[in-house]
Amino acid sequence: MAAEQENARAIFTLAYCYFRGKGVTQSFTETKALCEQVFKDPLLSFEAYELHDRAERFEQSKSISALREEILSHLTVSKNLTMTHYTAFDVGQAILLEKSPFRLGHINAVNDPNEGKLLWQELGYEPEEGNPVFIGCFLPDSDSLNMWRFYSKNHLNDDACGCAITFNTGRFFDYRLMKDQSNHTEQELRVPSFANTGQSPQESAAFYRVVYLKGNFKILGQGAKKLQDDFKNLKKEVDKFVGKKPTPEKLQTLAWLLGPLPYLLKDANYKDEQEHRVIVTHLDYGAKEIKSEDPDFANGKAPRLYLELHRDDHLTPIEYVTLGPKAPNKEMMAPYWRHQLASKFESQLERRKGNPLNINPSRCAYK
Repeated sequence: MAAEQENARAIFTLAYCYFRGKGVTQSFTETKALCEQVFKDPLLSFEAYELHDRAERFEQSKSISALREEILSHLTVSKNLTMTHYTAFDVGQAILLEKSPFRLGHINAVNDPNEGKLLWQELGYEPEEGNPVFIGCFLPDSDSLNMWRFYSKNHLNDDACGCAITFNTGRFFDYRLMKDQSNHTEQELRVPSFANTGQSPQESAAFYRVVYLKGNFKILGQGAKKLQDDFKNLKKEVDKFVGKKPTPEKLQTLAWLLGPLPYLLKDANYKDEQEHRVIVTHLDYGAKEIKSEDPDFANGKAPRLYLELHRDDHLTPIEYVTLGPKAPNKEMMAPYWRHQLASKFESQLERRKGNPLNINPSRCAYK
């Protein structure tokens, strides 16, 4: 009755009833139609786009979509942990002192030749690219000698010369993908799209641990049996979905249904990294949120695609910073950075309420 009176909250609640089949016959078509009625509501548009997207996937394949959500929930990192990003010293300094946005890079720029392919191989199909995939790579260990060696190099490729920025996972996703704040109800009419903030879709607002595989798709590590069963069931449902003669369109739809799953599986050769990822897969090529840098063919510089995470209070999600074992002038860098932060961002530091932003040297002994 309230929905008939055009009460937005009631319309959205009814949409959820149709999605779950609670009190009404389950209908994903009806769910989408009701969500579309509240897209412009400033309080409900986030949730409405989220539910519309889920309903669209469940309409295509309820079983594959449910398994996708099950696997992702199993790999999601708790909001009270910290995650660390190892980077070059000048990048770390730019993020801290220049308020430079943190970047997520295109999946094709990473160093693993099997990236995104292992799940497709297990399913028995050639990898199909859906939407572009952007990732940020993190570790639970904030002072790892291996990571200093691999991911903390300077412009001369000397290792362990950089720094590691440790983030609070609960505060990390308070960002937007465009420099200027926009009204999240201003969407293109031709296709429902998410706002350019870090809270939506919820699937992108999470850290996921990477699953490592030995030959024949044997999963290693925490929760291996449960995940093995889930992926086995996924293979069965995919076979049913694509049929005996899958069309290119069907495989494209499958790529969309799988979403970030193929990018959370890596070869066991990389297992020492214990990598965790933030993954954004909901944007289309051509989206205004995607930034690019042109190639320089003469100097062998590749083109780049990336996303920028903009924050008004850029220090809020940072817990602490660790200087690499061979960081330049590290005895002076910590007091210098503290002075610069206090000079430039006094109000941000005051808002941290008894949680100072510590800058400490690595405890790893490394020649």
